[in-house]
Amino acid sequence: MKVAIVEYDSNGIIWFTIHRPEKRNAINFEVMDKLEETIAMVEKNDDVKMLVITGTGDEAFCSGGDLSKFQHLHTTENAKQMLEKMGTILYSLLTLSKPTVALINGTAIGGGCELASACDFRYAKSGSKIGFIQGKLGITTGWGGATMLFEKLPYTQALDILLRAERISAEKMYEYGWIHAVLPGNNLREECRELLAPYLSQSVSVLRAYKMAAAEKWKSDEFRMRFFAEIRRCSELWGSEEHKRAIQSFLYKS
Repeated sequence: MKVAIVEYDSNGIIWFTIHRPEKRNAINFEVMDKLEETIAMVEKNDDVKMLVITGTGDEAFCSGGDLSKFQHLHTTENAKQMLEKMGTILYSLLTLSKPTVALINGTAIGGGCELASACDFRYAKSGSKIGFIQGKLGITTGWGGATMLFEKLPYTQALDILLRAERISAEKMYEYGWIHAVLPGNNLREECRELLAPYLSQSVSVLRAYKMAAAEKWKSDEFRMRFFAEIRRCSELWGSEEHKRAIQSFLYKS
């Protein structure tokens, strides 16, 4: 069964859809591999102008990492390998030389928020809930999400979102500036295409040049150090008793 669907349309958009509806589009290693492959393809293909990432259905964009698959990662080193793998993928998404969009078609939780934070634009269906809830699982963002959030939002807003670890409405996240457009969701793809039309009228070379100018600051050694230090800190918390209890409680409720 496909874990992701990759489609190209004539406007120059690659649509990457996480396709695990039975897991609320949670990310496993197979999704990671497909996303890594797609990012590399978008980088190289001069016919592609933009990458849009979304989820299957109308309930969930992405519920983060698949804890039913990752719960066996008991040691710091095992957790670090998984976290660094996805962190490296999100760093490549953040610094991709084409514009990117997270089309949030439903709930975005935990790592799903980190995935969206790596994108340049975030458009959300009205009523969607957004939650950097990692703190309630006894861990922090582990894929570089906090570092990206502090880059993209004012300091106090970013810190408030992370420390609360609550689900926040798309409308409130629009006020914060994390969401760039709240869409009715009657035909989410068409609503997204309308917003992207002015960008897609530009040539690939223009889009690439502007995005490269924007991403230059994230390619510095200083930023990379902060980004991957965050991942190491999360890996150290992963094996804690607090996290183990939170995981068991989460899986029991599921």
